[in-house]
Amino acid sequence: MRQRVEQLDGLRGIFSILVIAHHHNAFRDSVFYNNFFVINSSLFVDFFFVLSGFVIAMNYLEKIRTGEDFGTFLKKRFIRLYPLLFYTEVLFIIANLIGDQSALKNVNDMQLSYYLQAGLDTLTFMGSTPVLGDWMGINYPAWSISSEMISYVVFGLVLLLVPSKKYLAFLILSLISVAFIIYKGEYMLVYDYGFVRGLLCFCMGIFTFGFLRDRNLQLTIFEIPFLALLISAMYMTHHFEWNLIRLIFPILFSVGIIIFSSSTGIVTQLLSSKTFQYLGRISYSLYLNHAIVLIFVNICLFRILKWAPTETHIFCSLIISISLTIVYSHFTYEYIEKRFGNFLKTKLG
Repeated sequence: MRQRVEQLDGLRGIFSILVIAHHHNAFRDSVFYNNFFVINSSLFVDFFFVLSGFVIAMNYLEKIRTGEDFGTFLKKRFIRLYPLLFYTEVLFIIANLIGDQSALKNVNDMQLSYYLQAGLDTLTFMGSTPVLGDWMGINYPAWSISSEMISYVVFGLVLLLVPSKKYLAFLILSLISVAFIIYKGEYMLVYDYGFVRGLLCFCMGIFTFGFLRDRNLQLTIFEIPFLALLISAMYMTHHFEWNLIRLIFPILFSVGIIIFSSSTGIVTQLLSSKTFQYLGRISYSLYLNHAIVLIFVNICLFRILKWAPTETHIFCSLIISISLTIVYSHFTYEYIEKRFGNFLKTKLG
């Protein structure tokens, strides 16, 4: 199986944009937020976890055999994640400190110690655990990067310690994660035990690769039915009060990866186009940049320019926010992800 499936990068790009729409929630009664699809678009973060497990398994499942292999793997993952994580967190702290001294501040009595403690939580990859606190991070989407890094560590340890029973180990970890989610009565774990949710999805990605690795399937016919099923599941999730119904989404995203990895249909061709490939390429920047752009745009439009919160203005705010996030992310991808990443590669070897 080839080491990169382009159409999945395209999906990642689209879902990153939908996460931006979900976090454009300053006006919760707006039709552009208060609908079943956008409200539940936070679930696309779970697709990122499943896809990550799939890609990591594709590239590393047979490559971690020694402690040195494990260390090299974690170093590569750190270099990939940390430059942008560090940059966005420091930028958020500076912006908050400046904002606290202005007439536009949102919260009273925020202390420097809070920002430093919350920043430490994120920058030590503890943001999805209660180790340093279970509050919302300053750059609130960054909790998932903590979950991602924890999944990498668990993945490497399983391959290092029980290589012959790796799939059994991942199955046990998945069952423990499901049991914990059921015990908590909450699937959408984030800042306290979000790593459990992330690990469950990551393991689903590993199983997805295990299923596909020796198969050559043709599943083009299922492209449109899958998308209809996914939207239907989001609709049902919105209208049923049982929170744990969301446990079906790691499975759905796994099925989606199987289908789009084995398809040559019109949706797959669209996802493989330059536009969606570009969005997929900068998706990490889109994800970590969008919160500060959303805040900046809403302050400019609705506080400084004093736009009335009409549906037209809210829609314009959303489009401007998405557009600015894409433009901004182009530069952070080129100058932070790539250049700072290359600098770390040089320094760390």
